[in-house]
Amino acid sequence: MKKWLPILLIFLVLLIILITVLLTDCSKVSVEPPEEVIVVPEPEPEPEPEPEPEPEPIRNPLTHMPVEDESVLERRVLVVSIDNYKPARPQYGISTADIMYEVPAEGGISRLMGVFYTDAPAIIGPVRSARPYMVDIAREWQGVFVHCGGSTDALNYLAKGQVNWLNEMSNSKYFWRDKSRVMPHNLFTSAANIYEFLAAKNWPDTQEPRTFPFYDTDESPPAEAETADIVRIHYSSNKNLYVYDAQSRLYARSISDIPHIDVNNEQQAQAANILIQKVKSKVLDNVGRLAINLVGEGEAMLFTCGTVQQGTWKRASLDEPTYFYAADGLEWRLYPGQTWIHLCDNIVKISYEDSAAEDKD
Repeated sequence: MKKWLPILLIFLVLLIILITVLLTDCSKVSVEPPEEVIVVPEPEPEPEPEPEPEPEPIRNPLTHMPVEDESVLERRVLVVSIDNYKPARPQYGISTADIMYEVPAEGGISRLMGVFYTDAPAIIGPVRSARPYMVDIAREWQGVFVHCGGSTDALNYLAKGQVNWLNEMSNSKYFWRDKSRVMPHNLFTSAANIYEFLAAKNWPDTQEPRTFPFYDTDESPPAEAETADIVRIHYSSNKNLYVYDAQSRLYARSISDIPHIDVNNEQQAQAANILIQKVKSKVLDNVGRLAINLVGEGEAMLFTCGTVQQGTWKRASLDEPTYFYAADGLEWRLYPGQTWIHLCDNIVKISYEDSAAEDKD
């Protein structure tokens, strides 16, 4: 037993040393503090970009209607004499002309004139003859006047070169006759034929026409304007009736209570504006041909948006446009769409009604 005692003591000493070392190492182990958690805030959402404003539409200066193809505004104005005698109806092109005129002619009949700018109908007519005051109208538009013959005074006037003109009598290849209709109420042309003629003559085929001031489509005439939703304009042989539709803001046109139809689209002619230009006329011969003065000023009326306003027209010279003014001296604003201009001498009878007022009576 004694011989094992030293060995046991040595073992105990070594055990004590080992335990001491282990305890010392354990005391050196430090507990690391937990890592700090950094909270990154969510970025502020980007504001929604403002929508791009809609581009302003390109508008026809004669109607204020938008056009899809800007090139149509580079055309030359075509002014066509159109037959309005009963056998000539229904006509072609009357609903899509930018401006339509109705003017007195001999014997109490009337003649139409279509001003074509942005529309180029494949059929226009029936084409009829010229009168001096019709040349005056073409002259203010600086357009090409298209006709078939004319009075001696009109042909002499045209020969002076004040306007470019296309006469079927000397240029028949640009016209054709519809054999299903009675002559002379069956002569037709097309915008394409007229432009072909311009190219052959090397005449300008573009221009910048005059403009009119317009209401926006959500605007209306002055509150004090008198209501008039039925309009009658009676030439001796043509009794025109316009009936206003408040929803479309257009006047449907009839002649002798028959809707005035454009064969090109089978639609009734509808006017956004009706301008009355009161003129003085004088009978020139035993046929009843007229002289009408279109320079100076006179009384005027405007029917638009179911109302009527009284005013004046003024034209400084034959080479300048006719302007229409309200009683306050400001130029009349028109509602967007087609305008019919009626030259009315003292033979033409004009009347209008407020149908709502009649219903209340």
